[in-house]
Amino acid sequence: MKILIVISNMFGGGAQRVVSRLANALSVDNDVLIMTSPTERAYPLSGNVRIFNMVEPEVLDLSRFGLARLNMMSIRRSLALSWQLKELKKHEKPDVTISFLDYPNMMNAFAGGGGLKIMSERNNPQRKGWIYYLKELFSFSIGNKIVFQTEAVKNMFPFWIRRKAFIIPNPVQVECLASCCSKKIVTVGRLHQQKNHVLLIKAFAQFSVTHPSHTLHIYGKDYGECRLDSLIKGMSLEGKVFLEGFRDDVHEAIADAEQFVFSSDYEGTPNALLEAMMMGLPCISTDFEGVREMLGDSEACRLVPVGDELELVKAMNAFADDEVLRRGYSERGMRLAEEYSLEKVIPQWRSLLFRK
Repeated sequence: MKILIVISNMFGGGAQRVVSRLANALSVDNDVLIMTSPTERAYPLSGNVRIFNMVEPEVLDLSRFGLARLNMMSIRRSLALSWQLKELKKHEKPDVTISFLDYPNMMNAFAGGGGLKIMSERNNPQRKGWIYYLKELFSFSIGNKIVFQTEAVKNMFPFWIRRKAFIIPNPVQVECLASCCSKKIVTVGRLHQQKNHVLLIKAFAQFSVTHPSHTLHIYGKDYGECRLDSLIKGMSLEGKVFLEGFRDDVHEAIADAEQFVFSSDYEGTPNALLEAMMMGLPCISTDFEGVREMLGDSEACRLVPVGDELELVKAMNAFADDEVLRRGYSERGMRLAEEYSLEKVIPQWRSLLFRK
């Protein structure tokens, strides 16, 4: 089977990590192509996977009218990229085209050509705003099969979308296990407002008063670095809070952490949190829909209300002061994360692709 995967870029991010794992696994016995922008690739790809770089079209500069954001939302851009996808499909004749995230899903919808159209939602579309939601609603109406990570997100869409929907969680893989031998608190995620690293930094400032030997390490990149750096300096946390940037070896970098803290306001299924649990790190997370569905009735991760600084401080204090408590969360987290391993999730994708 020839499989074409479409994604905006392959640098960092949870969706990009999923694409790399899916492409590598499927390329063992299929012809796999990825259409993406010519940016640096953060995750390794098999030599069997072919890459086709999309060319970004020119857009009208509307900044002087205060409409610069429309450049990223323009139908013109989607149509131009869809034409590139259509030409690639005409040449390669894929049996199936799988798209990840909103713009690739629109490209998949607009592009002609034969083959199955599979589209995947990786976030909470209602929290991303009504424009994002409407784009996904339009795309999914045209797609043949729609992949969601959770029932909660699937149920945000009308019945004609749900009847062709499938739930497939993220495949998780780690390179090492945790040693938990330091006084480091760590998190992994883009420096984006959705991740609410501001909440974590403010909570750590309170936590640090009673635990002065601990440090906080934030791994990830995005446009929010200057904002977070200013907050760290403004709270006099230099030497205690570190913005570590993107790391290829992030699992090795966080393996010695005492605890992993995930402070997002919303997510689909949180890759970074699952990977930390699979490593055996004791984990704390805000209680958004994606994590609640992922955990079910288990106590594999300690939950605190979204945006609640005081409760986050209490949870961090509890973990820092009780090794037995940390060990219990570590063991339960590892057991739960096994359900999201490559060996269990990739067969679900294969079943979807090869189902008549």
